[in-house]
Amino acid sequence: MQSGPMSAEVRKVLKKLRQIAGLEVQNRELSSEERAKLSRKAELRARLIELTTSTPQLETQGFVGNKTEERDKERDQERGRENAKRPGRNQGLRVSGLPDGVPVKQSRLEQAGSTDVTTATAKATQAPTTDFGFQSLRESWEKAKFRLRSLEGHSDIITCVVVIDNCVVSGSRDTTVKVWHVPTATEERNLGGHTGGVTCLAIPPPEHCSTLALCLGLSPSERFILSGSVDSCVRVWVLSSGQCVRSIYTFSGVSSLAFIPEREGFIVTGSEGGKVEVWSWLSGENCQSVRAHEDKVTDLKAHGPLLFSGSLDGGLSVWEMTTQSGASGSEVSPPPLRHLTHRSPGQSGLAAVSQLSPRGERVYVADSRASLREMDWRKGFVSGLANHSTVAGVTDCVTQTEGVLISSGFDLETGEASLNCEDIIHNQN
Repeated sequence: MQSGPMSAEVRKVLKKLRQIAGLEVQNRELSSEERAKLSRKAELRARLIELTTSTPQLETQGFVGNKTEERDKERDQERGRENAKRPGRNQGLRVSGLPDGVPVKQSRLEQAGSTDVTTATAKATQAPTTDFGFQSLRESWEKAKFRLRSLEGHSDIITCVVVIDNCVVSGSRDTTVKVWHVPTATEERNLGGHTGGVTCLAIPPPEHCSTLALCLGLSPSERFILSGSVDSCVRVWVLSSGQCVRSIYTFSGVSSLAFIPEREGFIVTGSEGGKVEVWSWLSGENCQSVRAHEDKVTDLKAHGPLLFSGSLDGGLSVWEMTTQSGASGSEVSPPPLRHLTHRSPGQSGLAAVSQLSPRGERVYVADSRASLREMDWRKGFVSGLANHSTVAGVTDCVTQTEGVLISSGFDLETGEASLNCEDIIHNQN
């Protein structure tokens, strides 16, 4: 997909479809204007399919994944043959969030690969695997019953979610942050204070929470929540009480947020104008401000001493935390982040970046296309990971847990939404 005007049109169509999805769940009578928007759903979906399937792809040095889906299919077929030969190598799992007793329809992608999966599973049971941790995790997932539970309370679209202990924290366009108790599926706290929609959330690690808690005269076991908003503020909330203990004004709408657990700790914000800014965790003072991208910074991910930033313009940058806090006797400290590399959309072929998930020298990218992108960020090589049964799909979320890559999938042809899980430990080349 090109990163110019056509990419901008795709983003506009996706935005309209998200607005329609929000209207479909409203428990009120819709206005005539809103009903008119709903009536265009089929038209917009058809237009999006046309844009995502007919747009010529970029040919860039080292770029593999954009030669339609043929190379992705070849790669998947090759992986299937390898999995059938190697015990312990597993295909991806597919998880559907449906209540117990509701049948789960097998997708065409699963049906096509069912023979390889059966063969691989049969051979895997004949020989022991060396990765007992992953095998145990897979077995627990396969035995688990996934239930869909609704947590109702927000009055507008939920834009971000994080998990801390046995709580889920959600941010919404209705300007609030809510804390939900998972075991009872109840709302524990409503954190109000932002004057614009909440766009992002982050949870600092316990050791950095203890340091700030002691500075504020709170219990060292206290935990904190960070929230960013289009009102140009980052707020720091006490989890146990819901009290806002700090508000940082950033002078531009906050579109993404991350916490770097290096040295005394740093808050990193991404702005709607493409800026990446660093703030002291303890003082709240600005330490660095860089115009990193040409468009909105859509995601920030900390990975050890590294920080990854992705943008709506298709660009991806990698940063490294500096080790020195300043020269001896000097009052001026060096910037906390050092820029390592930038991959422009012209170099990588990425479209509008939605979400990043780094792992070592690889970073997995969801850029609103049917396939996930897997980038070697040092060399710039990019390949595609099939995430849909057709090329008319949208992938806009990706994350990892214990060697499992989890990505969202929405098939534009069937209207089927799913979570796709892949074993990234054994499937890496």
